[in-house]
Amino acid sequence: MAWYEELFAGEDQLRSYGESEASRNQVDFVIGKLAIESGMRILDLCCGRGRHLIDLMRRGYDVVGVDLSAYMLDRCREAAAKENIEPRLIQADMRELSFIAEFDAVINMFTSFGYLESEEEDQKVLDGVSRALKPGGRFLVDLLNRDWLMRNFRERDWEENSRGYIMLSERRFDSVTGRINAREITLHPDGRRTEISHSLRLYPYRELEEMLMKAELSIESVWGGFDSLPFTSTSNRMMVIATKTR
Repeated sequence: MAWYEELFAGEDQLRSYGESEASRNQVDFVIGKLAIESGMRILDLCCGRGRHLIDLMRRGYDVVGVDLSAYMLDRCREAAAKENIEPRLIQADMRELSFIAEFDAVINMFTSFGYLESEEEDQKVLDGVSRALKPGGRFLVDLLNRDWLMRNFRERDWEENSRGYIMLSERRFDSVTGRINAREITLHPDGRRTEISHSLRLYPYRELEEMLMKAELSIESVWGGFDSLPFTSTSNRMMVIATKTR
């Protein structure tokens, strides 16, 4: 089992997700920057438990969610059912999208790109996104900014969240592969201790631009965060909007 299959297979990954107000602000950003209009169709790629998908559907948009994790999709269905929302959810590998020119927009949020084992595998994802978009459709990919992270990199740290979880993290950056390999230990409020590991490829802007161009996606704009500030080396996020060129 790949690390990303194991990581999202159970409740532990839910512990640190942002809650409703932050998600609403993020959806405001998505709608505004992608110029999404009523009747447009959106693909939420790696939708997880549906924080953004549900809010988009709540506002009347036609959204399809894709995720590899059956567990996360079940949590999405449960959350949607509480609001009498019935999303179309598909369990699939992000490299194997079968859509052809179906969507006006594709979103990939919360640094869900860069998990896979190689740049070639990540390229398959972008190629699939391109195929899924209608001509002129837009793609939003939300990533950590590698430059900012390197400036603020900490090999070890810990935090306690509002739900009483204490998280201890240990990280190593591999300069050859461009990956951060991390181990996280969580101390639960009930006294349990769990441990997870993960590995993330951090793409600098120029490398991502080249990959998008290979997929016939042309960068339209890039932002430094949900506050709509310009992207710079000191931005903590790199939020790229690309358009399907043909």
